[in-house]
Amino acid sequence: MCRLYAQLATQPAPSRDQLVDADFSLLRQADADPANPQKDGWGVAWFGEDGRPRVTKSGGNAAAEKDAFARAADAAVSRAVVGHLRAASNPHVDLAHAHPFEAEGWVFLHNGTLTIAAEVAAALGHRKTLLKTDSDSEVYFQQFLKHLAATGDPSRAFEACVAENWRLWESCAKRYPGVAAPYTSLNAIASDGRGVHALCHAAAVGLARCGVFHPDQPWSVMSFAAREGRFILSSEGTDSGEWTRLTPPETISAVPSGSRVEVRRRALTLTGPLGPVPEVSRT
Repeated sequence: MCRLYAQLATQPAPSRDQLVDADFSLLRQADADPANPQKDGWGVAWFGEDGRPRVTKSGGNAAAEKDAFARAADAAVSRAVVGHLRAASNPHVDLAHAHPFEAEGWVFLHNGTLTIAAEVAAALGHRKTLLKTDSDSEVYFQQFLKHLAATGDPSRAFEACVAENWRLWESCAKRYPGVAAPYTSLNAIASDGRGVHALCHAAAVGLARCGVFHPDQPWSVMSFAAREGRFILSSEGTDSGEWTRLTPPETISAVPSGSRVEVRRRALTLTGPLGPVPEVSRT
């Protein structure tokens, strides 16, 4: 399973504490569970004073590249910061397939497998020509940007991705015998530097069943917290403080509002042509 992290503050803020130093930091999650290592790539992204994303990533194992990961975390002093550890569900383990992906001023990270990536890519229109890899996560990113352009709202864009995947699934499920859903998880975080937006939703079990440090937390349920003026969202709590677990399916957004960060949560009722969309965290 991949591990996701994001933070948002009203002023540029450091991220090393949660990415590297905390008891359950993103870096420590890389090899904390030998049975489920996140060894197939890593990345950290933040936004410069010009508002443009800065991305440092590697196709290597963060646990074996701790110094490089720590340098990236040290550099990530920004209003918006994201981090990713990859556990690959496809055979391509290299820099190009590492997260975060970047396009149109946005960065995007994903935990899960979009099984029908080929069908979603075919429905991207001109955006299909923008794909740089065969990554299902990059396809999902372009699908998100397509719906963001149509809705103007990240939460609605994520919801539209889910709906489109199930519409496509109705016509292509027979191509995937033994598969129950068009994806395992669509857990994702997107940021344009002005806000952090996420979807927490999974329809099927992925590469693991629980968190790395929190065995009582389903692998697909993300958590958020406030730390020193920062909103923090992660696949699981990165320190021993108080965290609030999301209740999937839902979206969450953090945006600046004056001197504070406003957090907006939206519970989703997901249905498709075949009926209610399954949510694996409830089973």
